[in-house]
Amino acid sequence: MIYRVVTYDRKTEQMRGNLRIPPNMLAEIKRMAGFQPQDDGLGEYPLNEEQTRDIAQILGFRPEPDRFSYYVEPYEPPADDGLKAAA
Repeated sequence: MIYRVVTYDRKTEQMRGNLRIPPNMLAEIKRMAGFQPQDDGLGEYPLNEEQTRDIAQILGFRPEPDRFSYYVEPYEPPADDGLKAAA
């Protein structure tokens, strides 16, 4: 399981981007995002402006809270289906 910061457009609610959270930063970002010990980590965790600003500083992106909503979300990459692109 990997985690990412997901960006949603406030007007359309469509996903506009996502940024993978490096494993060595995950514990700190979970703490900043307000994960609780009883959380299974499988939900969406909305970030307020302060959380977004602090996490953006660590991950190196420029937040735009007036345009976008930010969440920490888990992501399970699809399994390898054994298919390869044509050369």
